[in-house]
Amino acid sequence: MKKYLLWMSVAAFLAGCAGQQEKGEFKIEGQFSNLPLGPVVLEELTLENLKVVDSTNVKDASGKFTLKGMVPEQGLYRIRFDNGKFVLLALDAGDMKLTGDVNDLETMKITGSEATAELQQFLQNVSKQSIALTEEMRKVDSLHNAKVADSVLQPQLEAIQKKEKEFEQDFFAFAEKTKNPANAVFAISQVRSPEEIIAHKQAIAGLTTRFPKNTLVKSMTDKIAELEKNNQLSAGDAAGGDDEASTAVKVGMEAPDFTLPDPNGKMISLKSLRGKYVLLDFWASWCGPCREENPNVVKAFQQFKGKNFTVLGVSLDKTKDQWLAAIAKDGLTWNHVSDLKFWDSSVVPLYGINAIPTNFLLDPQGKVIASDLRGDALTAKLQEVLK
Repeated sequence: MKKYLLWMSVAAFLAGCAGQQEKGEFKIEGQFSNLPLGPVVLEELTLENLKVVDSTNVKDASGKFTLKGMVPEQGLYRIRFDNGKFVLLALDAGDMKLTGDVNDLETMKITGSEATAELQQFLQNVSKQSIALTEEMRKVDSLHNAKVADSVLQPQLEAIQKKEKEFEQDFFAFAEKTKNPANAVFAISQVRSPEEIIAHKQAIAGLTTRFPKNTLVKSMTDKIAELEKNNQLSAGDAAGGDDEASTAVKVGMEAPDFTLPDPNGKMISLKSLRGKYVLLDFWASWCGPCREENPNVVKAFQQFKGKNFTVLGVSLDKTKDQWLAAIAKDGLTWNHVSDLKFWDSSVVPLYGINAIPTNFLLDPQGKVIASDLRGDALTAKLQEVLK
């Protein structure tokens, strides 16, 4: 299941949008119904890390908050709420207002930032297309598992491959037309095909000409040039590093905490597993590649479970019976959680999950030390850290 979407479900920088200034003071006023009480954090997102810029607390049911600061140039930021949800911003100098329902962020109203409005519309469009593609992939996976004849399966595979390629072209088309450098970088960072990255080198190089002073543009183009020179170019590298760059959570970061119910309704938090090495495994019963990878995870679990290692399975299932049946059939004898909300699961935006299987290996302090470990790579990494 090919990865696209939401490096930051994780993500528009402004080179000149409606006369808005890139550099200077900013103020963000927000008001969201159903917003949980607690901290609201504004973080700057770069290709390398996250940096907290400002924070405040929501203290009453009004859901109001204000965030302030200075921006040296237009940048990509996110407002993270205490329930793990977040809003992506293309932040410039000036005043921005955000209003809506925290349970329906897609209908959020944005005033004062055309760049952020463009970014949010882009994310919505990509999300819809990605979900549709995933559903088609799921159907083909089901046919494959049912051992349908190749004469039936092959045309459907080719049709999906064509749609995937068209989907990738949309990212480049958006990057070429947007006036916002961060939007352009974000769009290109979603492309998972190294061949497509190479084929569009001229378009990517053109960003430097269009946005010569933007730090993120320079960082991306330098990274691509370096990785291509070393013959290590991958779509994930183009987004800023290893394959984990396709998600909001990257190696070296602390894994965001969450709490979800297990099959018996018991609430389990990720933090409750602190003190152990944890493989945080995102999967689903309907995901063919996930099911194919499960034997490797079972093998690793059996080999290392006595060495301060465990697995937490997080499912994007919709149906409890199918979820439980897959757990039993595949012999997944570790903790499992799910809110059974498919791609609307609360963990999807929290981790920027855009495709499954996806996994993160956490150290005993909850820091991500590796991601997307498959097959022998998982065993090798565990042998390295669990000496």
